[in-house]
Amino acid sequence: MKPTDFFTFDGGGEPSIKPECAILFHRATGVTDSYGGNDFLVSMHDFIVTDENKEPVIGAGRLLIKEDVESLFRSLLKMRNNKVGLLPNNVVSISEGHIAWTVPAKVRPMLFNIGSAGIKKLNVPWPRLLIVANRQGKVAVSTLKGSGRPSAKTKLYHAPLMNVGANGDVCTGTASVPNECGIENMTAWESVIFDTAFSHVNNNSTLAPDGKKEVDTAAHYRFWLSLSKKKEEVFPNPRLVPMRMSLEQFIQVHSG
Repeated sequence: MKPTDFFTFDGGGEPSIKPECAILFHRATGVTDSYGGNDFLVSMHDFIVTDENKEPVIGAGRLLIKEDVESLFRSLLKMRNNKVGLLPNNVVSISEGHIAWTVPAKVRPMLFNIGSAGIKKLNVPWPRLLIVANRQGKVAVSTLKGSGRPSAKTKLYHAPLMNVGANGDVCTGTASVPNECGIENMTAWESVIFDTAFSHVNNNSTLAPDGKKEVDTAAHYRFWLSLSKKKEEVFPNPRLVPMRMSLEQFIQVHSG
């Protein structure tokens, strides 16, 4: 087989690939002094080209000591960390274990599945959201005012949504949750919120009082139904309830 049999490449043409060496992992049976007691050994092999076979083949190898293996993996990690990529403007925090970004305020559909009424879809003005997703398959959401780039001390508000807990945790139910939390997964995470039908209120203080101290599921639905019937295009910010967390604190709580 050729190296190009194992890979696909973007762009036209077929790249020229010349294999230099191969690293093989061996299960070590009966070895008492492998790498810190681990039951494997590692060897490095050069590729050679013989007169009989013009294609490179793996030659004889040499065992690597523990320090060689550690140095090799450190080099690979350094190569990964040196990869340069541009972050979208709406990403406010990212690490190996989480990503946090904002979603602009916008009129978009909101789905409901309350009791036996079946799926209802309302076009309503969503507020600006802050979403935090982590590699444990969890997602949290809060709300912020304004359209500028937030800072660590930016004041947050409870997301005025059903199925969201008091600290911002989203009850995902049967939604399809992404396995990763990279930039390429942001749209899939947003779908967990935007394309899932809300069914009940998890936080009775998710909306500021409107004649009541708490907002139950029926009142919550009436609120959104009223916005839809009036064809409102901007979420009424006076109905937002402040959270007792800054943006930085919210991300720290939900990043892993």
